[in-house]
Amino acid sequence: MMKRPFFLIAIFLLLISCKDEKKTVKKEENIKSEISIIFPDTVYVNELYNGKINYKNSLDSIDTSLNNVKKYRYIDYYFVKTKNINYTDEYLKKIVTDTFTAEHHRSIPLYAIRFDHLGINYIDGIIVDEVNISLGAKGKNGEPMDRIITNEFRVTKKVIVIKEKEKRKK
Repeated sequence: MMKRPFFLIAIFLLLISCKDEKKTVKKEENIKSEISIIFPDTVYVNELYNGKINYKNSLDSIDTSLNNVKKYRYIDYYFVKTKNINYTDEYLKKIVTDTFTAEHHRSIPLYAIRFDHLGINYIDGIIVDEVNISLGAKGKNGEPMDRIITNEFRVTKKVIVIKEKEKRKK
């Protein structure tokens, strides 16, 4: 008997939530995600390095392809190389200098990253995972009733930059 009122409330909420507007969902604490960055902890100054971000998110339940026309999804990592990470996410968004785009829903490639300052450095950025769901429905004024869901995650990697080893004389 208790299931019926819950079911009716769920249907009612679903009907109310289908408005003629775009919705954007920002990062919430209950979003399930797994993120790990694969990049060397120690690198040589002015050398190029590659890596990747392993990524799993709850938006995978909506779409795992990155080329679906009706559920267009993109995953980008906007980042900056810095010596200090004591700033807000909003400030980070203003100072980003580069972007990597996921080629697959499970990983974001990092390539040709070079540090030119010795000591402790950081790769600091934000993953933006966005799905634009287009069902083809039109609102009262003929505008599309698309739904946009956006998840954002800050991802930081500490990297120690050292001088290049001296080449041995033979």
